[in-house]
Amino acid sequence: ALPISETTSEFCLPDVDEFSEPTFEIRGLQPFHDFPEGPDWWGENEYKAVTTQISKQKMNFIGLHTYPYDPTPGTGRDEPTVWVGLKNDVNDDGTVKNSYPTSYANTMRNQWGYTALPTGNYSYGASRIFDTDCYGNPVQVGNCPLPTTPEGYNAVFDKTGIMLKNSFEHAQSLNVKTCVGTETSLSTPMSPIASLNLYYSKTRQDNFLTTTECAECENLYEFVRVEGFVYAHPFPESVALNTYYNGQLQDNVLSVKPPAEGYVLVRTEGYAFSNSTRLSGNVTTTLLMYYNADIHDHLSVSTPEGEAYAKTHGYTLVGSVANVLANGTVSTPKEYYEGIFMRIQKLGIPLDYYWIWTPEGWDGGMTSTNPVFKAAVDDLASAGQAHAAVNASFKLATCGWVVGPLPDRSIFDRVLSSDYSAITSIDMHVGNSPVDPAYVNITKHDKWAIPWMEDDPGLTAPELWVNRTLMHMEDAKKYGCQGLLGIHWRTVQTSPQIAAMAQKSWNFGLTSNDFWKSWSIDEFGIPDPATVFAAVESFNLPRPVNWGGGPGAFAGNIAQCTWGSKYDFVDTLASMKSKVKPGSCLDRFEYWLNSFQYMRGISRTECAWGQYNAAIKKVGKESDPATRQRMAETLALPLREQLVQNATEMMTYLLQTVSSTGEMGTIMNVLSHSLVHAIDEPAAQLESYLGRALTGKAVPSRAYAGPTKLAVPTVRSVVTKGESCCFVLLYCAECFFVQQEYDRHRLSYFITFKNSLIFQEVIVLLTPLVLFI
Repeated sequence: ALPISETTSEFCLPDVDEFSEPTFEIRGLQPFHDFPEGPDWWGENEYKAVTTQISKQKMNFIGLHTYPYDPTPGTGRDEPTVWVGLKNDVNDDGTVKNSYPTSYANTMRNQWGYTALPTGNYSYGASRIFDTDCYGNPVQVGNCPLPTTPEGYNAVFDKTGIMLKNSFEHAQSLNVKTCVGTETSLSTPMSPIASLNLYYSKTRQDNFLTTTECAECENLYEFVRVEGFVYAHPFPESVALNTYYNGQLQDNVLSVKPPAEGYVLVRTEGYAFSNSTRLSGNVTTTLLMYYNADIHDHLSVSTPEGEAYAKTHGYTLVGSVANVLANGTVSTPKEYYEGIFMRIQKLGIPLDYYWIWTPEGWDGGMTSTNPVFKAAVDDLASAGQAHAAVNASFKLATCGWVVGPLPDRSIFDRVLSSDYSAITSIDMHVGNSPVDPAYVNITKHDKWAIPWMEDDPGLTAPELWVNRTLMHMEDAKKYGCQGLLGIHWRTVQTSPQIAAMAQKSWNFGLTSNDFWKSWSIDEFGIPDPATVFAAVESFNLPRPVNWGGGPGAFAGNIAQCTWGSKYDFVDTLASMKSKVKPGSCLDRFEYWLNSFQYMRGISRTECAWGQYNAAIKKVGKESDPATRQRMAETLALPLREQLVQNATEMMTYLLQTVSSTGEMGTIMNVLSHSLVHAIDEPAAQLESYLGRALTGKAVPSRAYAGPTKLAVPTVRSVVTKGESCCFVLLYCAECFFVQQEYDRHRLSYFITFKNSLIFQEVIVLLTPLVLFI
């Protein structure tokens, strides 16, 4: 049995007579989906834990973003938070009849620069804290890294819907408002029947036949006509019509196979009848391929107008591609929004808002004269019409990477109807730009600002943005914002700035220095660490990682070898450890001390990686095999051993910080995004120079080298009466993963109900549920 303190004390409510009013009506979090450090790895337990903390900190909102549907074959990158489909594809209970490949981030998915690595192959003891090789969101159990069958697609969406329903019901019981949403213009799976839209670029002299709205055309292509219709799904004896592209020739072609070498697959546009199958009654028409050798352009057409153009513009017939439908009905964005909204309501998800985001590309200078903006306005109008058509109970809002397009970013306030309750935006340039002053010109809708609690380029290292968060809150108030949310991925690592954001809403005079003093006493029982945190927050904190195909990438960098003095604050913080009382205060202190020691370890690892890269490059230039082998032994091998040692020390500190799924996601990120390139992949090259396998200090150990630790990554302090829950315990001596299921009758295995307060069908557990030994 695990040891647990039997210390108890009588509980009584304090005598409080206090009245206060928040600065912002809407206060909460925007946990962002895409990386393992964030809500991609949250199951029902994690959502309930987070919304409980939101309520405890006197906030009242959680909102989720869903990236658009991606038709690229086989990626499964479409997140299951929001299902996109039609009303006929929804069952009465909200489960779906048809869907598409979908997944959250997991250890076996190649995306955002990650290499798919089974957790069983992790070194440094990290493999022992994961219970499966393909680790990710609980909704994907049995469908990891992504579902591969229609039944699997539907199962992931259905499980996600149940997870959000249960999680949001819990949030609602704590007066926390809920929100999900997608991006504009709505990216949809192919309609049961999709049109073949022909576009032409004068500058590229390229015809492009696609079932999409040519979103990737960068305003270089203009719509010409529809050249037939195809099916969205394969059927017996169908052929796939694919877009192939030759970048050198800037030539797109729709065909069943590449027309020549140099053409690469872009995506499957739809499915048609083979050349040998033709339906009677003019139902089908033949899609013909033409080619103009002078301008290197392929043109596929099925209409008389298309054939006439080809014959009069220097094109030669190549042959028939397939038989496509001559007519068809294509579903509209309004119909897709109706499907989305109806499913939410049939599932019974207690949703307060559905927000529609402007895409990230708008941060680069989108203008209101761009046709993309007009398409977005039309799309938002379609959502409003669908909202009314299904009599949706939730409100509509906008969000995005900008408040609106240039030159007047408040334009949505004028062009959006009263169907939309609020206009919101995350702060630009990953939070480094001030709150947009355009908010002051928004007068017809509510407005919410969203500062960054952390940014994704720095996601694998600590980030402290308390003073910037407080400054952005002051700007938001000045511009008349009614809401203030914080975008983030990790929870524990961002807890200082989230706490500061929550407190300032109720105490607007709060300053950064005031916060750090009170926070230090609350967290550690002493005020001393406040000086350290205040001195290194924001841009004063070293930044050893950056974006590199994905978040928080390491890089071999000899310049990091000179960064030693940048981390003097770590030793200063360590010198205060003896003043901290044992118990929870010491646990929290060690979390931050280990986090900063891990951060210093990143720089040391990058330094050693840079030194090794320089050495192995020198070895590789040697042409004489014997000399090259000797140089590998004397020059490269010692540096490889130093690199492994530095990485081991760094990972040992990181493993000691594991206290939520955020740190578990960081472990995946570091191993599959950075150390795989620093240590795993280069091994073969050095072995070839040495003429033997690496052994001993040149090979990372599989064992954990740190002190014993027991942690509960998800701490539930509020459990609904009768709810079945689950603890996950991570025990590091030799780390191992334990999952203990329990319901409210069996909680006595871990805690006693003697110190529990039952209030309105909710059991509030006053005994801490995080155990360290």
